Amino acid sequence: MQSLYYELRIIIFKYVDTPISLILTDRKWYAITQDPYARAEWLIYKYGKTHAIFHAVRLGSDFITVGLVRNLLVRNAIISRYFIQRLLMSIGSEGSWTSNLPSPIFTQLIIEGYNRDLVVKGNDMELFHYLSDPADTLTSINDDPQKLFQNLNTIEYHIQLIQDRSQDDYPPKDGYENSRQLNVIARAILIYPDLVYMWKEIGYYEICSDVNDLVMQGAFLTLFPPTPPTNWIIPDIDFVVTRLRQLLAVGFQLTRVVMEETFHLFKLRLNEIGDLLISSFQVIRNESKFAIVRSCLIKTLKPERDHENFNLLEFLINEIDQPAETALKYVLNHYNVAFKYDANSIKLSKMRSLSVNSSFYDWVLKEYGPNSRITQQCFDDILESRIWIDLKLQENPERDIPEHLTLQAFNSICSIYQKYCNDKVPFKANYFPYLKLVKNEEIIGRFSKILSGLELNIKLPYDINYEYNRSEVNNNQIMTN
Repeated sequence: MQSLYYELRIIIFKYVDTPISLILTDRKWYAITQDPYARAEWLIYKYGKTHAIFHAVRLGSDFITVGLVRNLLVRNAIISRYFIQRLLMSIGSEGSWTSNLPSPIFTQLIIEGYNRDLVVKGNDMELFHYLSDPADTLTSINDDPQKLFQNLNTIEYHIQLIQDRSQDDYPPKDGYENSRQLNVIARAILIYPDLVYMWKEIGYYEICSDVNDLVMQGAFLTLFPPTPPTNWIIPDIDFVVTRLRQLLAVGFQLTRVVMEETFHLFKLRLNEIGDLLISSFQVIRNESKFAIVRSCLIKTLKPERDHENFNLLEFLINEIDQPAETALKYVLNHYNVAFKYDANSIKLSKMRSLSVNSSFYDWVLKEYGPNSRITQQCFDDILESRIWIDLKLQENPERDIPEHLTLQAFNSICSIYQKYCNDKVPFKANYFPYLKLVKNEEIIGRFSKILSGLELNIKLPYDINYEYNRSEVNNNQIMTN
């Protein structure tokens, strides 16, 4: 029975994203977390057999052991020649992903590489780059793949990615591939998609998921070159769909992220190819235009997006078959643009910032005016963020900016609040409990007639003296439905 309990604990441990929570529970769970077999199961489940050994090394001497490596190899975790090459390139480099690797484990991995007849000298990524580089332009990928074809038997054994993440240095100190190297892989797949089958034959089943977005975006760039040659013509929908299905057949996917990133990639050419993209997406995904546009609309407003202009947002709103404000309300609700606290709980919040980029709030104000419901919903988010700033500064009057809030975020919140005040967005009754908490005259200035007993010298419009750059907004870009 005890053995059964132990096995069940290992199964539970395998599915835990961050094991530290179990380590602190009791001694039995601590023992599980130290078991090389349990650690191997956790690594393979979390990262797959292709990347498990890399992550074991990356997690350092407190995690990796000789027993763990042995358990990973018994479970057929892949140790590729490119991994061994990268290991040799990085070992001894201060601050690198191998800097804390114990010598016995390094020796164990190198011996394993020799036992498998892996050639440890050289750099297979550079060789792969050379073999898959037919020319310098994107359009030539469709025209001149002979060099890659002639060397497929060599390439089959030469490359296996360690992991995918964008970094600039090479070799990067954290061990992840940088964007330049991943683009080499994506380009080769675009030349010869069946290359994917060769990787899968040697155990690299994650190849499609690792480079899916790069390959799919690369396909669109070859279909719609950024600088088209003089003889280029816009492909029809059948040609686009055929090309995409060729990639889908080997395991790639036209995800919602890929669709939105593609729209963003061509945001300055949407008048030319926007409708063609939507029609192609409809055929591939077998979804309605409404479903595709709405999902892309959500991702267009993600906070980390660069909101330099709103061409894409305006294009998608005009394509959706419902009133623009209804579509935007759906998106704002997705990002929880609203009051998130009450007058008591906001005091306990460690962080309250804008739910979406303030440039979008500026665009809404100029596009729909101060009295629209969508503008008022945005102001709820802005006002609560501004009140939170004041409460935190009351707690720490020696600070100019609340702890954990960046200067850029501080200026963004304060400046957009002033803009909404200057445009006289209406006061709502549910603001009153919040306003009783604040002391900053900038916040309560425009509500001084409601908050009796306060003598304030605030006049509108505010002089906006917070440094924050927003893109210019052109009005009347949205078609009325």
